[in-house]
Amino acid sequence: MSFPSQEKSVFKQASDKRNEATIASAYFKSRYWEYEIAYKEAGDRLVKEAIEGDSLFLSVSVYPITFLYRQFIELYLKDLIRRFVPLSKNQNGLSGSHDLYALWHCLLDYIKENIHCYPRIIRDRDILDILIGTDAYIAELSAVDRKSMAFRYPDDKRHENDFFKNEVPIDLINLKDRIEELANFLCTMEEYFAYNRQLEDEAQNDML
Repeated sequence: MSFPSQEKSVFKQASDKRNEATIASAYFKSRYWEYEIAYKEAGDRLVKEAIEGDSLFLSVSVYPITFLYRQFIELYLKDLIRRFVPLSKNQNGLSGSHDLYALWHCLLDYIKENIHCYPRIIRDRDILDILIGTDAYIAELSAVDRKSMAFRYPDDKRHENDFFKNEVPIDLINLKDRIEELANFLCTMEEYFAYNRQLEDEAQNDML
């Protein structure tokens, strides 16, 4: 059994490169994307481990899994707002907010204002139907954990109220699949946002 020692350090370079991870790696296209993909991938892997593991881990893994997925969605929404939504449309101080539904509606307002820029049908689905489904998913996530606290702590800051007072069975595979659908939609919107931004920049350059 090993214990802390002043001769050791928590963070150090690995002698075996197979054990080494890099913070702020130049490999990733942006810091936001680096964090986003990390949280989602970690959630996906934990689901696999929980399903294949023992029943005790399956019962407790729901907390880190749901936190990781929720954090992924929160960061992705903030990233898209930061990059594409004009500051004049985002005056509510959402950069520091953990409110998923408020973040989503800031992005949704931007999508609605520019919906003529996007195809009406995306992968055989009406975009309005996809928006309604996305709104329902994020509303459900927000209702369960509005401030990103419920899956990090068992109770509130005053230790007066448990976040979950009753047992809540959750299908982890279903959770993973729904998060994947949210990721697919946000990624699709990101591609359209970037494409339209490129067209706008080219049009401005042509006018110079």
